Amino acid sequence: MNAIEISNVSYTYSKSTPFERLALDNISLSFKTGIITGLMGHTGSGKSTLVKLLNGLEKPDCGTVTVMGENIWSEPKQISKYRYKVGLVFQYPEYQLFEETVKADIAFGPKNMKLDETEIEKRVKDSADLCGIDNAMLEKSPFDLSGGQKRRVAIAGIMAMQPEILVLDEPAAGLDPRGREDIFKGIVEYRKERNATVIIVSHSMEDMAKYSDEIVVMNQAKLFMQGCKDDIFAKSDELRSVGLDVPSITYLSKKLSDAGMPISSNCYNVKTAAGKINSILQK
Repeated sequence: MNAIEISNVSYTYSKSTPFERLALDNISLSFKTGIITGLMGHTGSGKSTLVKLLNGLEKPDCGTVTVMGENIWSEPKQISKYRYKVGLVFQYPEYQLFEETVKADIAFGPKNMKLDETEIEKRVKDSADLCGIDNAMLEKSPFDLSGGQKRRVAIAGIMAMQPEILVLDEPAAGLDPRGREDIFKGIVEYRKERNATVIIVSHSMEDMAKYSDEIVVMNQAKLFMQGCKDDIFAKSDELRSVGLDVPSITYLSKKLSDAGMPISSNCYNVKTAAGKINSILQK
């Protein structure tokens, strides 16, 4: 069973007004259980709208959204339960911090779940550890932290609710390379520890190549392509046609392949590419 099934879903903003805009046009796709899927597309392609549908923040005009085999809109009054199953981290989530301490901010979600204090304490500690938040930081005000630290706190707050499906919209946007690595390390660890399904919206081809298992590409409110990252990054010309690119190392590999070097044209890992090029040069 797939974690999420999207079937014939359409969504329009400002319907029946002069500002009407079709954001999703008859989309059908699935997200596999237990893997990391990268969701990509240029600005306005529909990807951010799509993630809002996954836990019921928006309701589709038509079609169905199925989470773990359940149509989330079959009982509209029960829609809130899917917001615990599908944890959504918005872009720049640090702007949503509001509690007096980091610990209180991370505990906010679990408290709303009516968990007992022992379980809340455990979840705060576990999610803080995953996101690289030490005990000293837990007692600080979130407003005294750096941008990267705030981002980790916001993500830890969603992880503390232990959603089966974790959806992150540009989780490393605006961070330096070290900060990006720290954020993604925690996300990968969460997926491993809880066998969770993870969906990451990102413009960074390098991040998608490094951390995702599958890729979904959106274009002009439609599904453009979906598949394993090897197959997707092999279609560099098609990606460029919709305003996207491939990782720099993939671009280099393709150029070398076109020039006659016996190297895979869809190589997306720097270490692997370096090994292959070195082996070829030695021969």
